[in-house]
Amino acid sequence: MPNLDAARALHRAGRSAEALELCRALLKSDEQDAEVLATAGSLALKLGDPSAAERYLREAIALSANALEASFNLVPAYSNLGSALFRLRDLDGAQAAYSRALTLAPGTSHLHRNLGTVLHERGALERALACFDRAVQLRPDWVKGLQSLATTAMELGQWQPALDACSRWISLSPANVEALGLASIALDELGRHEEADQLLDFDRLLRLIQRDSAPPGFASLDAFNAALTRHTLEHPTLHRPGLDDPRYHCSTLRMTGEFCAAPKGPAAALEQLVFDAVHGFAAELAQTLPRHPFVAGAARHFALKSWSTVLDGEGNLEPHVHYASYLSAVYYPKIPAQMSSKGPGAGFLEFGGGPARFPTRHTRPARAVEPREGLLVLFPSYLYHRTAPFSAPEVRIAIAFDTVASAPEHAENET
Repeated sequence: MPNLDAARALHRAGRSAEALELCRALLKSDEQDAEVLATAGSLALKLGDPSAAERYLREAIALSANALEASFNLVPAYSNLGSALFRLRDLDGAQAAYSRALTLAPGTSHLHRNLGTVLHERGALERALACFDRAVQLRPDWVKGLQSLATTAMELGQWQPALDACSRWISLSPANVEALGLASIALDELGRHEEADQLLDFDRLLRLIQRDSAPPGFASLDAFNAALTRHTLEHPTLHRPGLDDPRYHCSTLRMTGEFCAAPKGPAAALEQLVFDAVHGFAAELAQTLPRHPFVAGAARHFALKSWSTVLDGEGNLEPHVHYASYLSAVYYPKIPAQMSSKGPGAGFLEFGGGPARFPTRHTRPARAVEPREGLLVLFPSYLYHRTAPFSAPEVRIAIAFDTVASAPEHAENET
């Protein structure tokens, strides 16, 4: 007869849906088994059903009050319940569940981080920071803990703790995009401008390539750009990100999924152009800046990922970095003939600055790049960048690329 061990074996084999069904079958014959209920709850959570997870886990915890269930481990049950409630946006319940788990296992680093995440969501940043700090004390080499600690310290303007966390983070994950981007801001805020200059050396870390001819197969550069524009506007994945999408910037933004997915059409030629340019730029940086932390920790093999962005007549992109990338690139096939704005540099690509949620006081001059049709811009992915606000009678289209680390035997367009 199937039992809980069989369900756990299915889960370990990557067959979580089957494991959950087996747990449900077991519960039909014995609804008073707390361990089966807790296992069903963790599986439901993993499979994206937090409501079911909450139901199973609450039943498991309630049953644990019985003497017969005295050996049942409540810590994972409360932890998973906290995660389910957090996903359901029940922050009070999530905080209570994580707090209960910590009373039972106060030395568990991920529980401190989870509680800190709930407190951060509630706006209790100082208390969240204390939780993240405790998580890192318990597990000093935990990148996720350092990430939470650094980011929250930045939001509080606590620049030295933020920089300390970033430095440890970079030592564990060299060339980490998010850590380098945060460190560059913290260094400036601490007055360590020469060190910040190394990370924000726009003269050597930005590469602008203005094409004046089309790749093979296209009569002219204008024809190539027109084909890319059509490919963007007719792309089956073109959509407006929702307000809850982390890529949302403004209501006029539309984005594609993988721009170079088959059938590639004119995207194939652009993909090759970008790969060649990135390959050459990475090799140049390795020669000219071998000790730069970004260069020293670079991935040796990468694949390109791409997407196209359309701003419909107006809009902007807020300062951001590309967390999963090493080098990034943007190509402009369609730029309005005239762009206007209340401020300077309407529609320009600007490097520098950072998110508005960081209470920065030091103002480093931004490096502004005027977009032109046929322009390819290459840059390290940790550089904060934005599209300055503009309005125009036409759409503005940019095609972006990220280099994503990959194993050599599986990489596309390897370097």
